[in-house]
Amino acid sequence: MADVGVLQGWAKSHKLSQATLSADGATLDLGGETVTANVKVTISHDGKSCEYTIGSIFLQAVDPTISLPKYRLACKKHKVSDPVKASDKPTVIGFFGLTPDEEGAVAAAPVPVKDDAAAQKPPPSSKPPPPPSDHRHDKKRPREKDRRHKSSKDKRSRHSTGSAEKSKPKKAPKQIDANALFTNLTTVVTKRSEKKEAEQSELYQALSPEGFEVTPDLLQENSEICQSIQANEIPVGNSASILKGSTEKDLSPVLKLYLDTMQPSKKMAAKQARIQDKAKRSWRPYLVGKKPVIILPKGMTSPLTMTNAHEFFGKSLFVPRDVMMKRGASARNAPTTFSRKLSQRLGGGMVEYELMDNPKSKLPTAKDWERVVAVVALGHGWQFKDWPGIYSNPVHLFAKTFGFYVGMEGAKIPQEIPQWSVVRQTLNRDKRGLDSVTYASFWNGLEEFMTIHKPEMLPQDE
Repeated sequence: MADVGVLQGWAKSHKLSQATLSADGATLDLGGETVTANVKVTISHDGKSCEYTIGSIFLQAVDPTISLPKYRLACKKHKVSDPVKASDKPTVIGFFGLTPDEEGAVAAAPVPVKDDAAAQKPPPSSKPPPPPSDHRHDKKRPREKDRRHKSSKDKRSRHSTGSAEKSKPKKAPKQIDANALFTNLTTVVTKRSEKKEAEQSELYQALSPEGFEVTPDLLQENSEICQSIQANEIPVGNSASILKGSTEKDLSPVLKLYLDTMQPSKKMAAKQARIQDKAKRSWRPYLVGKKPVIILPKGMTSPLTMTNAHEFFGKSLFVPRDVMMKRGASARNAPTTFSRKLSQRLGGGMVEYELMDNPKSKLPTAKDWERVVAVVALGHGWQFKDWPGIYSNPVHLFAKTFGFYVGMEGAKIPQEIPQWSVVRQTLNRDKRGLDSVTYASFWNGLEEFMTIHKPEMLPQDE
């Protein structure tokens, strides 16, 4: 109790604010006089007693108006493990005999830290008496004083906290070299691999057929259950019985459809006869036996040029131009003719076609130009710039020939193509199995065109 008596004497002489509590909360010092602060003592007031360490009691008595959260922070800062409870605060304040005026005087001073004692200025031991005023001003004065005390307390608390934060040295970040980094990564990957292997092992073990083998003894043991299950099954037949068909099924419509497809009907034959009769009225004998011409673009941006046209039109295989050049092919040594069998619905027979990309030099007369049956469009009007007569105008050109535009899938279509009467198709960059779609689209369209507009160049009946 001797230490508590010393602390009580400091309070009566208004020296509590001049005392300094060590950072570890072990000692309390005032002008060379030292008190042990981590010893618990019992104090009482108005018939109520409580037990706390001297450091905890000091932090409460030095600033009786301090809020509970700030008081808890002060205890944590000085490593005080038994802060005064809110219910015991009146007992501590009353034990030191602090009056409201004295509490205000003490509250104006912060809790000094031992390391920063030299930087703190002690407050004056007493205050001058307030000036006389009327009763109305006396009522307002305590409220103004509370605001001043609160403002001063907040400022000094922030200053004390900032000083403590600045005094703490910052830890430098730990450096890590490349070897340590790769070692850590290897450890992480190894742990993940081990975990994945363990999960897979558990999964395989759960899905293992071990213990579920079907043996003759097991079937004999469960024969009654198997028979009851089979009795409730509805047989639907196997694949052979389903494909075989029964006598009740009438497949004559399928046969009729097949015959109509393979053998054109009378209506179709009559229609083709009318078309041929109409075509013979304007028959051009000079085209009979001539090779139909397919004109290709010279532009290197076109997927089909003289370099790879024979592979596509003759063999239904698209080979990129650069691949063909690596094989030694070029526009000069590429084959220019190929034969193709006409479809049965158009009468059958072989037709020999000619490929070219310089029609101006190879088609000198107007009759030679009438051999042109198809033009692969590049998508730019300058492709037909030097062609003679109406062939230089894309609108008239594609009215007299079969127009075809082919581009790579995903590539932008030239702006002029939608204005022309051409069939548009694309080629996939990787899937060569889709080339047959573009191939069939070209030949179906061209043969229909030739049947109507150039029947002289198709195989003729003997």
